Amino acid sequence: MGDPGQHKDDQAPAKPAGRPTRRQVMTATAAAAGVGMVSVPAAADAATAAPVSLGQQGTTTVEFRGRIAQTGSSGQHFTGYGYLFRVSGAPVSALFAGTPHHESTALMTMYASGDLTARILDMSVHSMDIVGTLTVYQRPHPGASFNDPASFRVGKAVARYDVTLQDVLAVYATGKGLPTLTGDMRQTAAAVLSRPLAGKTFGRVGTRLRMFASGLGVLTDPVKLNSQLELAGNWSIE
Repeated sequence: MGDPGQHKDDQAPAKPAGRPTRRQVMTATAAAAGVGMVSVPAAADAATAAPVSLGQQGTTTVEFRGRIAQTGSSGQHFTGYGYLFRVSGAPVSALFAGTPHHESTALMTMYASGDLTARILDMSVHSMDIVGTLTVYQRPHPGASFNDPASFRVGKAVARYDVTLQDVLAVYATGKGLPTLTGDMRQTAAAVLSRPLAGKTFGRVGTRLRMFASGLGVLTDPVKLNSQLELAGNWSIE
């Protein structure tokens, strides 16, 4: 004789092949939930990769401090250098390695060169048009110094701009003036950043910006019209 229990199981009706069991439904539901949980961080990672130094039209996205050296036989060449102390989308820890916040602790520096295209000298208000390029660097370590302009070119070039400026100088004393710089910037290169900003780029190629800066200018050679300018300023999205 066979086992009655075994015989009963053998006679039990078979479950429809196309209908999932309760265990299968629970497993599939858990798997689907797991997929959803994985996709949320992925979306968040994509969002954090948005470029820095960008924003809505008309908003200020970068603030900087710097110097400009006007040199040449007739003051026709300009070299600018400085550091960024505010960049939209970037924390302070990505801009400075410690305190105080100045050129020696800066991790984002800039270097620019340009040439004079027009100049008008009229009593106490002078106007100069300048065309050049500006490059932003992400430094691997701090150490820039205004006593060494080349020190602001250290690191990876992460952004480059074509720049057209007007410098209006209001002379208030012999050999001293108040410069005001305004002009247009067009981004021509953008590279991926590292460390706290890994995966992000500095700006976006083709972006148009407006620069403004003001400060103090001192004439260093009255014959060659050479001068040194100390500035602070910003650029905003056009």
